[in-house]
Amino acid sequence: MRERIAYGLILVLAVALAGVSGYLFALYGRQGESGTYPYAVPPIIGGQGQITQPAQLKTIVVTGFGRTFSKPDLAELRLGVMTEATTATEALTKNAVSTDQVIKALKALGIAEERIETSYFSLHPRYSTYGRTLIGFEVIHMLKVTTTNIDDVGRIIDKAVEAGANRVDGVCFIFTRERLQELNGIARRMAVEDAKSKAEVIANSLGVKIVGVAYAVEEAYHYPYYYMGVELVALPTPIMPPAEVGITVIVRVAYIIE
Repeated sequence: MRERIAYGLILVLAVALAGVSGYLFALYGRQGESGTYPYAVPPIIGGQGQITQPAQLKTIVVTGFGRTFSKPDLAELRLGVMTEATTATEALTKNAVSTDQVIKALKALGIAEERIETSYFSLHPRYSTYGRTLIGFEVIHMLKVTTTNIDDVGRIIDKAVEAGANRVDGVCFIFTRERLQELNGIARRMAVEDAKSKAEVIANSLGVKIVGVAYAVEEAYHYPYYYMGVELVALPTPIMPPAEVGITVIVRVAYIIE
């Protein structure tokens, strides 16, 4: 009895699969006869029943570059405190005290609390030269400090070091968000104009006419900033902001021609 039921289920399933296969075959055709697939562009029926494919767009693809320069209006500093001790608790306590003094010194310079934030924190054991004996613990607490007073960067570093900072990983000069958006817009427009100019030269040389745009993609956005490592060698620390920082935008545009 069970064998008959199983046989019946198999037969019903086979009939159902055959029906689906026939439907798909009728809908899409066999590969090699019509050349179509389920995801292909459907053919267009022309005059006298002839099947034609949509005309492929003719394009000129060019890359445009836009670059603008401006004096940075924001400085970002990475500085902090590294402490060592025989126990983790002692190392943490020493670091917390020194870091607190550094933050107070930064605030005394007029730097708002929201412009001082932790960028890195670690606590890890220290071992002997061959890694066999635990000799203590090390704590590193790095702060990211931002300021629009870029000419005061050297003074900020000096005050932080006097308060207890013993690590300064570097300084970078960048732009505020509003200024960056403005410069991006300028560079982007320059990139588009550059692409358009190149396409027109190519079209004229080929004797064709540009009639539209198929697509446009911003392929790359380059924003280099001036970065410098700082060595704690002497006070006052001479930090000279760069005169200019560059913004580069690259676009790829496909122009339709005829």
